[in-house]
Amino acid sequence: MSIEQIKFSKLINEEDIYSTLIKNYRFAMTDFFEFQRVWFNRAYDVWKDYDKYLILIYLVRRNFRSYNEYFYKKSYDEFYSLDQFEIEKFNIIEVSKDLFLKKETARRKILELEKEGIIQKNKKIVKINQSGIQTQKPERTILALARLLSNVSKMLVKDKFLKNEISTRIFENEIKRNFTQYWLYFLDFQVPYCLKFKKIFGDLEEFIIVGNIIYNQNLYLRKYEVSADDKNYFKSKYMDDLLKLTDKNGINAMTISDLTGISRPTVIRKLKKLLKTKLIIKDDKNLYKLIDDYEKVRPLDQARIDSVKKLSILLAKFYNFTEI
Repeated sequence: MSIEQIKFSKLINEEDIYSTLIKNYRFAMTDFFEFQRVWFNRAYDVWKDYDKYLILIYLVRRNFRSYNEYFYKKSYDEFYSLDQFEIEKFNIIEVSKDLFLKKETARRKILELEKEGIIQKNKKIVKINQSGIQTQKPERTILALARLLSNVSKMLVKDKFLKNEISTRIFENEIKRNFTQYWLYFLDFQVPYCLKFKKIFGDLEEFIIVGNIIYNQNLYLRKYEVSADDKNYFKSKYMDDLLKLTDKNGINAMTISDLTGISRPTVIRKLKKLLKTKLIIKDDKNLYKLIDDYEKVRPLDQARIDSVKKLSILLAKFYNFTEI
């Protein structure tokens, strides 16, 4: 299908997308989990430090908001050809508060970014240099997001909320063509998403490790027949069905390390801590799984349910902005 053939007869609303996501939850979430795995893998690969990466994309997000306020857009190639860009009214206290960092931690990590030549700070103005711009270049993330958008578009067509499926290629091209606008939408979802789980776990390394354990069990869940006809399945039954697989399947530390990019010693150290909190268990084959105790995973489950609403809002923005 060519770009010229794609038409929207009306704007698609977030309620319709939400309805489709919960109806196809196990399958839609597999694409979402894979997308998040790619993003977190890329984030960790930069400096082996999620907090420093969050500071960087927090600043990029501020820049994109400034573009948006003045109805100014840059393509992917235009943005990544910049030598530097400037963030005015920079405040460490604000960064600390917004990213759930202690003031001393925020100051230390910003100093590290300065020493590494990523940023230049002069009083209340920060400039991000070319090396900083390039380190968060999201090539694989864009592809994973485009694939998620395309696969959900197929579900929306089936539910008659969308007239035509949209290919991964078209979404990838459109995101790059209107990059700063699309990526502001994405960062407005992704930064709060990260902070939500950082608040639960204390750090993002533990979250992404547990996230890969959940991802693994979700893949197995797709193979089983479950009572997914109820539109509220994703709220009332999904986690129960997921936890029932605890005695059947698991994932080892080496695989978690390979999937996340986090070193095996760090993964093992974090897994030991998570075992003490009794959020996960380890079987006699050294495979890790969620504990079959809903009260232990309740905060995670509530955050998961809330994230589906937020994801629906994000996808609605992408589909409606891609009206061609």
